[in-house]
Amino acid sequence: MKRLSIGLLALAIALLTGGGAAQAAGPGGGTVQFGPFASGSPDGGTCAPWAMDTFNRSFSVHDNGDGTFRVTEDFKDGTFVTTGPASPGGCETSNHHGSTVSPGITGSLRGYLTGTVSSNTFNPSGCAAGDCTTAAGFILAVFGPAARFTCFVGPADCDFNFEYDSSDPSLVYRHWQDKSSPDGEQFIGDIATA
Repeated sequence: MKRLSIGLLALAIALLTGGGAAQAAGPGGGTVQFGPFASGSPDGGTCAPWAMDTFNRSFSVHDNGDGTFRVTEDFKDGTFVTTGPASPGGCETSNHHGSTVSPGITGSLRGYLTGTVSSNTFNPSGCAAGDCTTAAGFILAVFGPAARFTCFVGPADCDFNFEYDSSDPSLVYRHWQDKSSPDGEQFIGDIATA
């Protein structure tokens, strides 16, 4: 998804700067919950950034017992404010989307992404000393600088679904969905004024 491209750069920077202490991975089978963490980020659409998002971010980590961990990141209580001028679906080639969105339109968002972390370290207390308000910060704080998260590799390596809604009367399209698909990523609808 488009927001993952921004995460890739942030993760690369975070991993190059090193990270906190980590413990050896456990025997597997357990799930640990982290958060919620108040967060925000710019949101990328099919053409360009189109909104600023705020949300509560939570993580669930399941130890697979083989040096990998299933990580699910949930985005709840989310809102967005459009920045314009491009709408999120403006460069999509399918039907039922616009091209532009006026700045200042508000709406709600929710979503999740699930992928696999490969790491020989796991520090369930990592968020106490690290910054877990971003996915890159969470991976660094909990799994260390050598961790690899499939969601940062590309959309085909991640299961995700993000939905955006607005009731603003100036919109001609009021719902946009960005989700994983067998081809990597699928866009449905738009948040658009024209």
